[in-house]
Amino acid sequence: MKYAKAKNAGVILGATNPIVLVSRADPAESKLYSLALAALVAQNN
Repeated sequence: MKYAKAKNAGVILGATNPIVLVSRADPAESKLYSLALAALVAQNN
């Protein structure tokens, strides 16, 4: 899918810790953004 050059990150919230949600086909940049978002959520939780 194309999202007009948007940056994507996948994180599941609601558990004790955030869960990073990525696909094997995701680019490394998307995986990095997902990890960074999960770290921010965990730090402020």
